[in-house]
Amino acid sequence: MPKDEFDFEDPFELNGMAFLTHEDTTDSMAECFIEEFTRMGYGHKQILALFKDPHYLGPNMALEKRGEPFIRELITEILARWGRIALWGDASEKPDTQRSLEAERVFEPHSPLAGVPESVETDPMGAPVPKLNL
Repeated sequence: MPKDEFDFEDPFELNGMAFLTHEDTTDSMAECFIEEFTRMGYGHKQILALFKDPHYLGPNMALEKRGEPFIRELITEILARWGRIALWGDASEKPDTQRSLEAERVFEPHSPLAGVPESVETDPMGAPVPKLNL
């Protein structure tokens, strides 16, 4: 039965917590956000747009603290771990859809994924990534 009030005594109630720390965890937090959205199939420009959106408080805070060049570099690095590349280009460049799709997967000859067909998405450990219908 739906209810309007939170019951703080209910062990199954979702409660957010904030922990104060002396360590700056902004970089790790931004890395987790990027990897999470990468796993959900977002592209590099979509992920950057999430960081620019003030409604996404955590990613937006990381963007404000570290700056856009740092976030772009982090997105590029994490996508590379997943075998994808980020082609940023400039705002005036018209997107070339075919070039973007071809550039999403990069296989190097010395890579353990060299024999895997390009149509099969794999995670960094080599396991097939399930297709998600979003």
